[in-house]
Amino acid sequence: MATQLAVQDTAEDGTRSSVRLYGVFWRWHFFAAAIVIPFVLWQSVTGSAYLWSEWWMDYSHPELRFVRPAETHAAPGAQVAAALSFAGEGSGPRETVQAAHTPSMPMQMSQGHRSHEQALRAQSVASILLSDDPRRSTIVLLQAADGLPYPVFVDPHDARVLGTLPPAAWMPGITRALHGGWPIKPAGSWLLELGDGWALVMLLTGLYLWWPRGRGFIAALWPRTGAGLRVLLRDLHGCVAVWFSAILMFFLISALPWTDFWGNHVLAALEAATGQSSPAGFSNGGASAAQMRASLPSLDEAVLATRRAGVTGTLDVRLAPAQGAPLFITNTHALPWADRTLLAGAATGALTGVFANSDLPLIPRLVAIGVHVHQGDLGAVNRWLNTAFAMALIWLSVTGLISWWTRRPGRGLAAPPKARVALPRGVLAIAAVICVALPLLGASVVCIAALERTLRAVRPVR
Repeated sequence: MATQLAVQDTAEDGTRSSVRLYGVFWRWHFFAAAIVIPFVLWQSVTGSAYLWSEWWMDYSHPELRFVRPAETHAAPGAQVAAALSFAGEGSGPRETVQAAHTPSMPMQMSQGHRSHEQALRAQSVASILLSDDPRRSTIVLLQAADGLPYPVFVDPHDARVLGTLPPAAWMPGITRALHGGWPIKPAGSWLLELGDGWALVMLLTGLYLWWPRGRGFIAALWPRTGAGLRVLLRDLHGCVAVWFSAILMFFLISALPWTDFWGNHVLAALEAATGQSSPAGFSNGGASAAQMRASLPSLDEAVLATRRAGVTGTLDVRLAPAQGAPLFITNTHALPWADRTLLAGAATGALTGVFANSDLPLIPRLVAIGVHVHQGDLGAVNRWLNTAFAMALIWLSVTGLISWWTRRPGRGLAAPPKARVALPRGVLAIAAVICVALPLLGASVVCIAALERTLRAVRPVR
């Protein structure tokens, strides 16, 4: 009898401990969601807009994006020179135009672009986009004083400037900048990285809360429709989260290399320590208009050599402002196995390096694949799936809020109650590894713990 009572007590203690552990995960899931939901909504909207920004530019500005095919072709240097001359190289404001395709038509400033008059100064050259499609215009991306890129469109057949758009109207640039934390960089990027880490916490704690208890795994993948509204809401939230959990994990991890702190410090240090640094390097561009003009003869040679090397698609050419920096050439929006990165001398145009994706070490190769998937470079199906994923994140945010509202403790605006239970060593180990791997997340956890301890210390004793 005593043995049966001991076993019963042990089972009850285990049940109470399990319930308390569930409460701990629920509480941290709540805090993570409170931090992450604004981030999720922001990234979902800006990311979706970026996925379709090129399509939108084709639709809204065909007079700038497309040209009439011709047999003649102006040298890349001549095209860039025309764009830099149009922008004034910082010497003064120039008219913002959307020129017609006939050269006899006068260039006139549109009313909607008058605010761009002062911004049309070539602070620096972000990149040059040269398409091998004879119907496409060349795009010279200049950097405005506010850090946003704006395009000057040039006809590649006769080097005639077609027009320009202000930064706010250049959708690929403004959506990418907003998605990456502009206009409060680097702080904006740090905040997004922090949101990325807490989204990982939200995902892992949510999977624990969803994990089937008392019913089969397959059955738990589908919402229960006959158990009441609260259960249905909870299942609609949890099941969709599980369906997309692997994709969410991929997107969270593949976004980290783009962040200012983790990408430029943690990842760079990891690659250097393990000998995994990319031999091709990376360039953000940013050379002054004068530096770019001085390298234009070399640009012609480099582009010609690149095409002779069999590189197809749109070439993205960049030149960093550092002395001795090479011309950095990539083929944008290519499939991973068609990736090419080429380096050419800024003074000679001779190719000094040609790298395919297979030539890169494992870490930068995986990063490159993550970038392609993230940007929807694998075609229309990739873009539609990414868009569906973004919509799923919005769905999870909304249903999570509704589910919490129907189950909130005490019917007030409060977090789930704190449960006093010793966390298993495995959970603590996983948490420690994540906090070390994501230093900003780890620092925020320490700050939250310190704040909670401080509030507990100053709370008046009742």
